[in-house]
Amino acid sequence: MVIKGKVKKSIKKQLREQGFAEVDLTLDQIQKLHLINDDRGTDRQNDRFWRLVRAIRDHGYASSDPLHIFYLDDSFVLVDGGHRLSAARKVAEEWLSNLFREKVHYISCLVTPGPLENMIDSNRRVPAE
Repeated sequence: MVIKGKVKKSIKKQLREQGFAEVDLTLDQIQKLHLINDDRGTDRQNDRFWRLVRAIRDHGYASSDPLHIFYLDDSFVLVDGGHRLSAARKVAEEWLSNLFREKVHYISCLVTPGPLENMIDSNRRVPAE
């Protein structure tokens, strides 16, 4: 769902109603969340980050794998997707990369309530017996 208007208020309302929020946000809207742990891999030595930058430059941002965000103690914490978000921000700032076609439109986000221990436990696979 694309959010228009007040981002935090809309996300909090969906969390109350559904227990999670599945939203498509622009980079400006993500910036307004003031995410904790959202900047990863922008140094020149990080191969993963630079592969993502090249892929976004060539093909645009593919929003098929959502960022995973926790709503925890009135804050939004990025749990998964930091490299993708950092690469999307980098490409969005490049004038030449966006000259003929904007490379980053919306970024899918899945927002769930914390605490962090619940997310880790739900993602842990139980070994087959």
